[in-house]
Amino acid sequence: MRRIAAFGMAAVLAGMWAGAGGAEAGGGGTSCAGLNPPTSGEMTADYDPGPGYGGHWGVDFAAEEGEPARAAADGTVSFSGVVAGNRTVTVEHGGGLKTSYSYLDRARATRGQRVTRGQPLGQPGRDPHSEEEGPVLHFSVRIGGRYADPAPLLGCLLRSPAAGLRLVPVDVPGWR
Repeated sequence: MRRIAAFGMAAVLAGMWAGAGGAEAGGGGTSCAGLNPPTSGEMTADYDPGPGYGGHWGVDFAAEEGEPARAAADGTVSFSGVVAGNRTVTVEHGGGLKTSYSYLDRARATRGQRVTRGQPLGQPGRDPHSEEEGPVLHFSVRIGGRYADPAPLLGCLLRSPAAGLRLVPVDVPGWR
């Protein structure tokens, strides 16, 4: 079962990388083999699922005052509303991958809207379960309907993954 899930996630990420434009000529530009972090702030709470709906089914990011929550990848907004008292936007990215952005003060995205990687979705607000003072964004990922730890999927690169490869000559007897 784990191999199937890992293969499925690799296929989703490969499709996202191809959809992000792949490598650009000369190795410049931005290419992604994963999701963009939704804010520039640091991660303040880890993924820590519990039994049933207990625990923490995503990660939290600190946000600068006025900084928007941004789409982690291209997709279509499938939900924009309130869940358990928290304003939330959910984006479907294809291949069974969904990302959700919660604790929003304001949502800028509406259901059915196409969004691009990095596009503002809303304004992070306060975490109702914390005494933290600044804005916070709760970010969760679902793959095939199951929650997954977002941290390993945040792999946006500033260059093509192939830019780090170097081909070297190898002597193979009998091969020209």
